[in-house]
Amino acid sequence: MASKPLLTVAIVVQNQNDVIESTLTSLYELSDVPLELYIIDDASTDGSDEIIQSVVDYYQHDHTFYFDHSQAVGRGQSLNEALLQRSTSLFWAPLSIHEIDENQLINSLDRIKGSLKSGILQQFDLPTDHEEWLALTEENKWPTDNFFIWNLSKVPSAQRYFNPFVNTYCGLELAARLNYPTFSEGNPSWFRPSPLQELPAPSATLRQEILFTLLRRGEQSQSQRNDFLDRIGSIDTDEDPLIDQNFDIELLNEAIATTKDGRFNAALEMVEEVLQDHSSHPAAKRLKIKLLEKKRRFVEASELKHEVSQRSSEPQPQAPQEPEEAYEDEAEEKPAPDKGKQDPSISLIIPTAIYGKGALEHCLLSVSEHCNTDDIQLIVIDNASLDDTHDYVSELQEKQFMDCKVITNQQNAGFAASINQGLDLAETPYACIMHNDVELSGDVLAQLKSLMDENPDFAVVGPATNKTLNPDQAIRNISDTSPALVEAEYIDSFCLMMQTATELRMDESYGLAFFEDIDLCFQARTEGHKVGIAPHTKVTHHFGTTTFPLDLDTESKQYWKNVAYFNEKWEIEKFSQEELKSLGPFDQLLALDELVNPLYPEEQIKSEFDRLFTDEMKTEIFNTEHDPQTLCRLVHLFMVMGKRDVMRRLEDKLEGIELPATLIYQLVRFYYNRNIYSRCTYYLDQLQAQNESLRADLYRLAIHVENKDFDEAIPLLKHLLDQAPANPTLYKLAGDIHKFNGNDEEGQSFHNLAKQIDPFKFDETPTDAFGFEL
Repeated sequence: MASKPLLTVAIVVQNQNDVIESTLTSLYELSDVPLELYIIDDASTDGSDEIIQSVVDYYQHDHTFYFDHSQAVGRGQSLNEALLQRSTSLFWAPLSIHEIDENQLINSLDRIKGSLKSGILQQFDLPTDHEEWLALTEENKWPTDNFFIWNLSKVPSAQRYFNPFVNTYCGLELAARLNYPTFSEGNPSWFRPSPLQELPAPSATLRQEILFTLLRRGEQSQSQRNDFLDRIGSIDTDEDPLIDQNFDIELLNEAIATTKDGRFNAALEMVEEVLQDHSSHPAAKRLKIKLLEKKRRFVEASELKHEVSQRSSEPQPQAPQEPEEAYEDEAEEKPAPDKGKQDPSISLIIPTAIYGKGALEHCLLSVSEHCNTDDIQLIVIDNASLDDTHDYVSELQEKQFMDCKVITNQQNAGFAASINQGLDLAETPYACIMHNDVELSGDVLAQLKSLMDENPDFAVVGPATNKTLNPDQAIRNISDTSPALVEAEYIDSFCLMMQTATELRMDESYGLAFFEDIDLCFQARTEGHKVGIAPHTKVTHHFGTTTFPLDLDTESKQYWKNVAYFNEKWEIEKFSQEELKSLGPFDQLLALDELVNPLYPEEQIKSEFDRLFTDEMKTEIFNTEHDPQTLCRLVHLFMVMGKRDVMRRLEDKLEGIELPATLIYQLVRFYYNRNIYSRCTYYLDQLQAQNESLRADLYRLAIHVENKDFDEAIPLLKHLLDQAPANPTLYKLAGDIHKFNGNDEEGQSFHNLAKQIDPFKFDETPTDAFGFEL
């Protein structure tokens, strides 16, 4: 019998065929959260209903209820239908889902089940007074329904509904009605929305609706009410390009309204139908450009812009005046008289690899929206991408988008080599290195250039961001009182501007990634230049878009190899002899475990270890009853130092102790490299569910392959290729399977693909699946 639902999830579908499958699949794959699911198709016309029915039929979920509307009623009214039929008090209505962290979802539900608050809110803090609400209504980034899980038992029955006249930000409008502390903070996050799902900025009428909702609460002072009324009066709905625009084509009006609701797929279908009959309609073309950009079909949008601007610059015959265009703010798109274009001053260098087209499109869209593209020359380095990036950048080049230059590598050259290729092509005073997963919200390139113009002694400058490996660039660590430019030791390469006259280059010895940016900054400082952070210049960094699929993180072999190289190159001291000797001998030994490189132990530390690890110390370690944390540190240290006999005796004492996931993975790697697969499996079986990862499955797959257990290996390989299609280890193992079965040609093709993705791990030297030499 199915478990009684704990959570009600409502999915309202309004032409979302690009996100609905991943959304439903993510929910159905939950193993420990019993839920009831209400799917409401609000008159979709894009084939969403067929996808829904297919997924529902496949999973046969006992508590799924599917309704479809013949006429659209809007999101607010659709959610109310689910509210009336729900059987639980916990209610979540996400717009789209890319991935769910089930453990964090369970924790969040546990926190609000017995709470006195109305729910939990992921990532955002709601306003607590009227001034904060006023400020929110002026911003463009509002928490969507995605981020609210409601505890409806704590919502007064009179307020337990969604505004039927609101089609976006329904949850925020409900939160605005509740006049007491409403939400618990929902960090860490329990889910990620689909990257394909975008919402428009809140419309002028929606801003007014929220303010009216706040006024109706009635607990404000007269002064506060006046503030709300003044703000309502200051909002000009005529400024909203999708409000009060009336055309003689009914379908175009419907497309504009649908765009306002954020239903971009449906709106695009409508506007294309309009253009079939009215091919030159200017407002329809401008609306199509906006929709193509929303859908990140950047080349098509650029081409249509070019067509519109070319046509607008040609002499036009006199004709009856067209109705007012829908996008008055785009008048600047009409080309001004050519006064002679100046040469650009900034080379924007962006490397991309694997399945990076979507991230690159999104990045370039933000650059084109916010930067002066006449001052930029784009240089893209395509590192043997696996998707259709090559076709995309070729189109950019063909259409002379930002005077684009393209470098195509047959294998992944690595970050440092790619940047050097770009720098060799750069003919501008400044070069800005940027990851393809960076998004701009202002003219960051002009801001950084201006700072460098004003401070010519700075050779390298970078902005602040939300996610970075450099804590000094993290927005959370930056004070509002910081100066415009702060001298720093190094800059993270997610967005790094440099003076090309310095002729600085990245050290290509760092291979695929890690530390090449820090090394560049050390070079600059060694040559007498300064390195700086612009703390009030900010970008969004969608961290790990390229590195994570390549199995690159701070636990990877590549990372620790580069740590060792960097420390040796720059003669970084691992510890102070004076500080170390202030401790007792046993504590000195433990301190080495915190300092040592786990894959490439430093000679200085190995010498210090040999000095401390006497026969007396060995006896003391064996005869002492250590607490679990100390025991784990000792096992790790002796593993790194290759003292297998001591390590094994200490391992026996780990029985019954819940081991840290980091130690488990290090032990698995240690035994895998020694072909002791039974110990690998022993430790993999000790992983807690929340610590399972792709790397654990890669080890399981590699062990199956080494044991020639292909009945287990092949289904797991297929599953992992679906989950991580860019991971080079999977292609190495696929090649091994084929070669074991005598399919040498097929096996070599897979090995070649692994080498194309990561030639540093899978070069001509025979290696195991994880890049360690055999």
